[in-house]
Amino acid sequence: MLRTPTILISLVALATPAFADDSVAIAPITFGDEILQKVDDLGERELGRLARYLQRDLEQELAGHLGDGGMTLHVTILDADPNRPTTRQAFASGLHASSYSIGGADVAAELFDADGHLVESFSYAWQSHNIRDAAGYATWTDARRTFDRFAASIGRRLDEQATNGS
Repeated sequence: MLRTPTILISLVALATPAFADDSVAIAPITFGDEILQKVDDLGERELGRLARYLQRDLEQELAGHLGDGGMTLHVTILDADPNRPTTRQAFASGLHASSYSIGGADVAAELFDADGHLVESFSYAWQSHNIRDAAGYATWTDARRTFDRFAASIGRRLDEQATNGS
């Protein structure tokens, strides 16, 4: 009686695509030319803050897929606009902390297999559509919303690939 379940489990394991077992490591987040051109205005500290926000979102959404030795996700923050002045902007330009604007971000990622072959590309950009919506926001609210949606879409895609083996 124990033989049947063992055989069925073995057959299921053999039928499961190798992709479903591949873990994903997140490479250090990089920055695109467009946001790097803004570093003097935004402040270098803000780039680190953005990278940490995105890293956290990715780790949360990809929690079931994270590990070493499988695939690697290379993520780039291409651009980001704050809803409120950054510390540097407020200090350098005299903008008041109560100032606000339309914010958002543009991000991209490439997923590579263990052999360095591109498996899939991802991209997402989002920006507020109405400045009235930004009145109660913190400095990076719209960028963080973008990162959250981006990470969630990658997580859903990895779940689909693991389920379908594609």
